[in-house]
Amino acid sequence: MSPLPRIEAVQLGDRTIEAIRNAIITGELPGGAPLRDRQLAEELGVSRTPVREALHRLQAAGLVEPRGRTGWAVTPFTEQDVREIFQLRRLLEPVGLETLEKEPDVERIETLTRYFSDYEHPIAPDRFAEYFRHDDDFHRTIVSCSGNRRISAFYDVMNAHINRGRHFLLGATAGRVEETLDEHRQIVEAIVDRDFARAREALLNHLRTGEELMLRQLRRVAQQ
Repeated sequence: MSPLPRIEAVQLGDRTIEAIRNAIITGELPGGAPLRDRQLAEELGVSRTPVREALHRLQAAGLVEPRGRTGWAVTPFTEQDVREIFQLRRLLEPVGLETLEKEPDVERIETLTRYFSDYEHPIAPDRFAEYFRHDDDFHRTIVSCSGNRRISAFYDVMNAHINRGRHFLLGATAGRVEETLDEHRQIVEAIVDRDFARAREALLNHLRTGEELMLRQLRRVAQQ
């Protein structure tokens, strides 16, 4: 009989942190929710060790915070968080477009222009998760066009917070997903035309709209 394959502890740890991170990003674990290693371990069917390691790593990423001896809690998602995230995005994302304008990369440009070709109005709710992944990939690809590994690495660190905002904004207004599709296509059309000044402005308008709506949604939730 051939031996059973070993279960790598690294894989178990990665799966544990991914499960908790996704629950925070999607709002299943909202800001302020208490996190206890014993309860999480039981729900995930793992020991407390990978859960504790995951919580420490998520604390370093700014997604959870310690609560004395009682465990951890999901960090709040505040107006300051929104402003800081979008300020950084407005600084980092246009760098990719500026680099493309100076050093056109035909393959990357073609990749960007095809991102949303499979979507039409209305986007079915069962495709939202897929669309969010495309949205995420689109912006990360723009950043990667800068050719600056440090910028890309820093953006990756922020990515969980960016995606947390995307999911939070889903409930901000009816039709927002379709609005983002139109905004993305405006960016794409400008890139196709090699009009990078227009692409940059479309990108910044998209980010400004997202920030305004997210702040509005935060205030609406706080009043409930």
